[in-house]
Amino acid sequence: MKKEYFIITNNPQVRDLITRKTDYELEYIEGDVQAVITACEMTFQNRGMSLSADPMAGRRARPFSCLTLVLEKGDGETPVEHWERIADYSQLNSSRQDQVQRNTDRINEDYRILDCSFTKAALKLF
Repeated sequence: MKKEYFIITNNPQVRDLITRKTDYELEYIEGDVQAVITACEMTFQNRGMSLSADPMAGRRARPFSCLTLVLEKGDGETPVEHWERIADYSQLNSSRQDQVQRNTDRINEDYRILDCSFTKAALKLF
């Protein structure tokens, strides 16, 4: 049975990848990481999806400027631990805004490439 994923991202490379290679539902956010987190929270609240994959979970080590979240349609109720994980990302992101703003365009491009590569691997889009 094919999984029904819902992708939320602010990474144009991921948007292009998902559009070209899949029929997954996509929400592209023209905003920062917090806007992606907020969109995820709204999806949890309104659609009860689960967090299936967070390809850039290692963001604790660095202030990434992009975020892609892979949600999965399930039984209509978002598990509490998924809400907690997104709340944790929101808090981490809030504390790093000054670092993200200091990223150069070249660093941000590297983060977009990494995010897209990890998303491709998480979705097995080789």
